[in-house]
Amino acid sequence: MRLQFIDRIKFNSVGMKVFGFYVASMIVIITVMGYLSYDKSAQMMENKIGGMALQNVQQMSKRVDILLEGYEDRSLLVVGNKDIQKQLMGDFMDEKERIQTNNANTAFLSNLVNSRNDMNNIYLLSERGYSYRYSPKESFPVYNSYPYEYFTEAWYQQIRQADGRLVYFGIMPSLIKGPSSEPVFTFGRAQKNMKGRGEIIGVVLYEVDPAEVREILAEIDYDGSGINVMIDDTGQIKGDKGGILLSSKLDIPFKEERQGTLSYSIDGQEMLVVYSQLETNHWRLVGMLRSDDLMKEAMDIRWYMLSLGIVFSCIGILLAIIIASAVHRPLQKMTHAMRRARDGDFNIRIVDKREDEFGYLFTHFNQMVAHIKELINELYVQKLLERDLQLKMLGSQINAHFLYNTLDSVHWIARIHKVDDISTMIFGLSKYLRISLSEGRDEVPVSQVVHLIESYIMIQKVRYKDKFTLYVQADESLMNYRVLKFIFQPIVENAIYHGLERKSGKGRLDIAFTREGSCLKFVVTDDGAGIAPDKLAELKHILGGEQPAEESSFALRNINSQIKIAYGAQYGIEMESSLGEGTKVTMTIPLTKRSPAQQVS
Repeated sequence: MRLQFIDRIKFNSVGMKVFGFYVASMIVIITVMGYLSYDKSAQMMENKIGGMALQNVQQMSKRVDILLEGYEDRSLLVVGNKDIQKQLMGDFMDEKERIQTNNANTAFLSNLVNSRNDMNNIYLLSERGYSYRYSPKESFPVYNSYPYEYFTEAWYQQIRQADGRLVYFGIMPSLIKGPSSEPVFTFGRAQKNMKGRGEIIGVVLYEVDPAEVREILAEIDYDGSGINVMIDDTGQIKGDKGGILLSSKLDIPFKEERQGTLSYSIDGQEMLVVYSQLETNHWRLVGMLRSDDLMKEAMDIRWYMLSLGIVFSCIGILLAIIIASAVHRPLQKMTHAMRRARDGDFNIRIVDKREDEFGYLFTHFNQMVAHIKELINELYVQKLLERDLQLKMLGSQINAHFLYNTLDSVHWIARIHKVDDISTMIFGLSKYLRISLSEGRDEVPVSQVVHLIESYIMIQKVRYKDKFTLYVQADESLMNYRVLKFIFQPIVENAIYHGLERKSGKGRLDIAFTREGSCLKFVVTDDGAGIAPDKLAELKHILGGEQPAEESSFALRNINSQIKIAYGAQYGIEMESSLGEGTKVTMTIPLTKRSPAQQVS
């Protein structure tokens, strides 16, 4: 059934347009909302994970700072020891004092080392030839047989140039034993002459087990997707959890802030970098997380939202089909009905009781078709009436000039024989016919209508002798307006036949052409027999559109119908009458100097 519905829909139909617009709008909205939701979720997750990673790095940096501060505190104890000073300066009175000094330094350094149990080697390198090394693995001091071989090394000069400040070298092979040795965490400090002018007399080099530093760096690995390293000011890696990256260098453009996050590509791999600067030596503790691993959850969210989008799109398409069908069906009904009406079937009606806009359209369409049918019927009746009038007038229009000449001859013969009544009637009839025919024109000026009525009254007065008195009142400003010529005389005829003729005694007939605004009022008043109330009601119903029961009533309805068709439904005939007192008929038509046919067009 759904497929049949789709087959019936044309691609340019309103239903298809509604369907297409709804589906397109829905897809755009779902796509935009899905993309924005995913982007916002990914951004929030990245910020959240980056913030958590930054907090971890900050915590690790604090722990490294505490560790390095401990190294610095222990190195300061060595700096101020008088036996260490004596050892480095070689200030011995004899061999016995030298041995005693060595033993005192061994005991001191042993206590220093045992406080943490993390020291591998302590080197006392004297510039005066009395160097010394202490190792927890050996219980006696070892004298350096080459006291001057390290003085030219870069690391030695770096310590010396620091002028007593602690210098960190990070995790690296031993500077004394060479590159083949096990990595140690190395730092050193220059030793000055405390009794003299503060000249440098040597350096103390410390080699610490890097396990604790590596433990801190390896404590958080971000679910295996990242790594923590410690770098110096040049970007050289000074420590990592496995020692694999010690020879590497990171050229990361860090911000000026002491800690922060940034995105950076390393070897083609997009990384989220978090960093925090150490307080002790201004190195940076850097955490690096792969963006792909970091956004695994965001990818899950993306696929989830994509699945939801597909599901809701399918649901939306089904709803769009239902909505398009709801719009298409009533439109199809109306299109079918309009096509039937176009083909001339004005009996078509849309039977569908709806309370929406389509119901409003259906109701008014039915009313419009019914009204069109009524207008067509009225026009058809009007054509029949006009044809009937034309047939009635046909006889009088045949050989009109012959009729005029014959009547004119009769008129003069009557005058010669002094038969005035015949002469008057023939003269009035001839004048009446000339105006009535009017060379076939249906519309004439009001002035000719006045003459037409006067000619008709002239004939009737001969017939009825002194049965009534006529009073005609015509507004001179109306004379040039054009009107239908056949609608006036029948009203006057009704007043004479049905009013004055039935009255006993002499009557009065008043005819008035008056102006009321933009309308012409033709008022015929008689004081004849009048009309009974029931008959008057019947006549008013006839004027309202009902079929007449008598021929005379049919003529009255005919005139009223011609007025409404020619001038409009608001115009027509009104009647007032009282039995035994008379009748008043008022005809109202608009004033125009054009013909009613031209006015309608």
